[in-house]
Amino acid sequence: MHRPNDDLPTVARRLAAGKKLLDGAAAAEVAKEMGMAKTTVERYRKLLEQGGLEALRNMSVGGRHSALAVADLDWLAQALKASPRDYGFDADGWSNTRMRELISRQFGISYSRVYVWQLATRLGVSYRLGRNAQ
Repeated sequence: MHRPNDDLPTVARRLAAGKKLLDGAAAAEVAKEMGMAKTTVERYRKLLEQGGLEALRNMSVGGRHSALAVADLDWLAQALKASPRDYGFDADGWSNTRMRELISRQFGISYSRVYVWQLATRLGVSYRLGRNAQ
């Protein structure tokens, strides 16, 4: 079953490594091909043996909790469903850069491009970002 978190770069990469392992690839081969530490891939193999791809999918994506409160996240999700022009942008579509700028303007917080993509995915609005928005 596909979940929104599956689209997060860290989760997608972990699942891709897991599929290679399930297909019989050696940990060293997967590590080299995907630019991962061999110990990481070996940890993935142990998780696969215990619970399959679901175990890899359920691993934490890491990092600390968002600095934005639940109400802030709700506001952001609603803003991204509207036009960027409503928020002072001279464009018809949202992009990762515009979303980062909106967060900075509204909340005074600066997030990375990757975290903004993860946030949009978690909020269920990543479809609103341009195709190359990741």
